[in-house]
Amino acid sequence: MKETTGFLMSPQKIAQQLQANLPPEFDVESARFLLSEQYKAPLKILSALEKSGYLIRIKRGLYTFTQNLDRLALAGSLHGPSYVSFETALSFYGLIPERVEAVMSVVDGHPIKFETPVGQYLYISQSRKLFALGMGMVTRGERAFLIATKEKALLDTASRAQLKTKNLTNQEVLDFVIQGLRVENDSLKELSIEKMKGMAILYRNLAPRKLVAAIESLK
Repeated sequence: MKETTGFLMSPQKIAQQLQANLPPEFDVESARFLLSEQYKAPLKILSALEKSGYLIRIKRGLYTFTQNLDRLALAGSLHGPSYVSFETALSFYGLIPERVEAVMSVVDGHPIKFETPVGQYLYISQSRKLFALGMGMVTRGERAFLIATKEKALLDTASRAQLKTKNLTNQEVLDFVIQGLRVENDSLKELSIEKMKGMAILYRNLAPRKLVAAIESLK
């Protein structure tokens, strides 16, 4: 017999049961299907779990679990196809000292912004050819997610900065990276110039190309 309104078990136990049978980010229909086996009003149970703090509604129809939440891993489920890049990826790799509040990703599609209970997510559109380059995967804890390589993240950041590159020398673009972003010289020397050259020519502005030329002169 199905329970109509109350819990057959504690909210914590129900959340654990869902977490054992659903992906880290899940749609409302998947949860309703599982809960309907025991409850006549599964959506009320889902709402109660959210109010109790066991679930977070990221956007309409999409939930995630509070336990083991990974904001970077969440980005790919929130909107895609996409992968984390820009200053978010640079911070993840330890190339810049600042913690970046917004999670920034490149997307093969229209740009969009989400304001969620766990922070802001920005998706910046990129040409399909450029989007396909410089994508990697990392594992953190129990989660794996797509993220730009160090080289791609740096070039994406330089491109997004919208520097007036026609009036800037290669060294001035490099100064922006070293002084503005505070990327260490030694970290720049460790990057693959060949990988960066293959990507830099695909950006619409000159900042990535000038930056690659300046980094090459450091080696």
